[in-house]
Amino acid sequence: MEHIIGGIGTILVLTAYFLVSTGRVPSKSLRFQGINLVGAALLTIYGLLLFAWAIVALNGIWGLIAIAALFRVFRDRSRRNGSASSLT
Repeated sequence: MEHIIGGIGTILVLTAYFLVSTGRVPSKSLRFQGINLVGAALLTIYGLLLFAWAIVALNGIWGLIAIAALFRVFRDRSRRNGSASSLT
């Protein structure tokens, strides 16, 4: 089961990287950062299940970076739209 979690996390992180690297989504988009965050979270869980601390550290930090980027996306959108209620 843990390898399914790790495999899905890997696919998500690589998909996000592919999408931004090929210009299909901007790096400051909810889609990119959201996919990154979910992938990093799954890979962190995978690392915890395997007691693979390097994987936990890498993906835990990767997830924190994605969270910080998501906050910036939300902040910038609310400034542009004049309210924090617009999440699309």
